[in-house]
Parts: sequence; structure tokens; C-alpha cells
Amino acid sequence: MDRPDWTSLPLDVLTKIVEKLPVPHRVCFRATCKDWCSALLPVVIPSPWLLSVGKNSDTCNFLSLPTRRSFTYSLLPELHGVRYVGSQAGWLAVFNKNLDVSLINPLTAARICLPSFLTLPNFELVGGSCVLPHLNRISRFSVTKVIFSANPTTHNYIAVSLYGTPQIEIAYAKAGGDKWNLLQTTSTQNRSYEDIMYHNGKFYCITVEAEVFAFDLSGVSPTVTVVAESTSLCLTYFGYHIPWYGVIHIYGKYLACSSTGELFLIFRRGVLSYESLGWNGIMVWRHNPQRQPCWEAVKNLGNKSLLIGINNATSISTENFLDARRDCVYFTEAVRFIVDDRPEFILSIGVFDVERRKWARANSDLQPHLLPPIWFTPSML
Repeated sequence: MDRPDWTSLPLDVLTKIVEKLPVPHRVCFRATCKDWCSALLPVVIPSPWLLSVGKNSDTCNFLSLPTRRSFTYSLLPELHGVRYVGSQAGWLAVFNKNLDVSLINPLTAARICLPSFLTLPNFELVGGSCVLPHLNRISRFSVTKVIFSANPTTHNYIAVSLYGTPQIEIAYAKAGGDKWNLLQTTSTQNRSYEDIMYHNGKFYCITVEAEVFAFDLSGVSPTVTVVAESTSLCLTYFGYHIPWYGVIHIYGKYLACSSTGELFLIFRRGVLSYESLGWNGIMVWRHNPQRQPCWEAVKNLGNKSLLIGINNATSISTENFLDARRDCVYFTEAVRFIVDDRPEFILSIGVFDVERRKWARANSDLQPHLLPPIWFTPSML
């Protein structure tokens, strides 16, 4: 028998079908063919979305930051029991207990298999367990972040990972390769890194000493540019002096970039107490290569907000976001607080108002069984 022509379904039937589908499925529905796309109104749910997944859940939850609209989506089988280590342009970077790593689009179910993390330099198997020669044992949680080039495909991608403990190193994998390669250049050797991001064809990384490098992996060999040396960092933030010990040991460091190419450096205290919830708990700097030191303290971000976390950090314009706070830094990682003199990890969405220099929670605490949420920008590519 001939297959039915699904493109000829009446408009009212298509409408009834769509009404029964979850929001992400409606997006996929419109992407099926031109007839279905033209017959239905676009599903407009502004990004970025916030994705949260339970450890043993069959569903994931999406929250649109601009509209505060939330919905539930069936979890793909490939996303069960994995750890999320990256997010960019509609794709998630995940890896499982076997240290296999993939890029997955949760809306289209597209998947790109990357080389196993077992191929990372300095890793070896001992008794079936993954260890480092200079450590007794490491877990799969030693891979802290994976960032990749925009719009990846099976035959065209570059992925970069931060891995190791206590010293965090950088490794990269390219389409067509079968292993991860250690980034070894004169500039980047013997350093420990804290964050990495991708922007406009280059990967930017920051060391524990606040050195910033940009490297291009599009050629045969990596090319590295020094963006900011550690000595160029201004250690005074609106009259507050930051000791060198604090730069290295007290403050975590993050990079973010705006759509216009502005580079931001964000300091966040590794442990927050009620005393550090004020303006000195988080500090924001903007890179200005025309001055020395090249980092200048940011009084306000204007109509921008920065999204920091496991994702590829970036900035968003909040001009058309009715419910999104402007001039803020959003954090989605687990935050270590001191509560009643005891350390506690709180999985909440933190938001820091740059101009008012105040820290708050953007929402109530997530359920204890949930993993840290991830910023996600939907894409059908």
C-alpha cells in the first residue's frame, strides 16, 4: 500500500494534534515539512531556557527566562543517567559512567559521539577503574566542563574540555579524530585553568592566576594569543583591595562574552556566607586592551545580563525581556554556603545585581535530587 500523504492533513486536524503536544514537540512538529510549518503559527518561547533534570527522572523541565513560562519534556534515552558538562547553541555535552562523551540536541535527538574521555592524556585503566598516575583514583566528575564550536556536525566540530584534579588542564578533540589531545604550547604549559568559553571561532580560557588566553584550533596546530597577563589584573575594585592570595584561592573566575565581542571577567567567592552576600561576593570586570591594567571594574551592564554556569557563558540583551532582570549576573552552579557554621551546597539560581551590588536568589531552591540546572538555547539545527 502507498504511504499516506501526511502533508495533506486538514488545518483543523493539525491544530488538534499540536494542542496535545508538549511545547518542544510543537517546535519539532513545525520543522517536519514546509506544509506543516506554514499551516501552524510559530511557537515563540524566547530563549534562554533553563534546563533542569532529576537524577532518576524520565522528564526534564524547561523554564523560559524572559517569560517565566515552564514546561516538561520527555527525556531522551541517551540523557538518562548522564552528567551534563556543557551547553551551547541548542546542544548539550554529556558523559556517562563509562566516560563516553556525546553532544546531544534534546529537541531533535541528533547526536554526535566524541572520543571517550578514557583517551584523555595521563589517564590509564587500573583494575577497570580510571585513574591518573599521580593520584590514587579519580571519578568521572573530574571533567568539569566541555565547550564546543557553534552548530556542530559529525564531520565538523571542535570540542575542548577542562579536566583533572587538583591541577585542571585543557584537552581538545576534532572531527575525524579518535582521541583527546592535550593543549601543549609554550604559553599554556604548567598552568591550571578555571573556565573556558567559545566565541567567534576562538576558545578563551582563564587560569587560576587570572591569565587569559585565546586559542584557535581550526588549523593543523593550535595557535595561542595572550589576551591578559596575570600582572595586568587590577586588584582594586571600587576601593576594595583584593590580595593576590584572594585572586588565586578565594575567588572563582569565569569568562563571558557579549554579542558585540566585549570580554568580561567575573570573580565569585568560592564559599559564600551571609557576610559575603554583598557586593564583594561577586565582581565584574570588562577587558579594555587600550589601557593598563587592561581590566576595568564594571559599574553596570546597562541592558545586558550575563549567564554563567556549565554552559558556554554569554550575555543577553534584556530590552525585550519583561521579567528578566537587567544589569545582572545569573549563576546556575551549585553554590557552597556557610549556614550555621556548616558548609552546605545549595542548588539555586543565583542572581547578582551589578549596579546595586546585591546578591539574591532568582527562584526558590530546586529539589534536593536535582542536578545543577543548565542554561539552554533551543535550536533545530
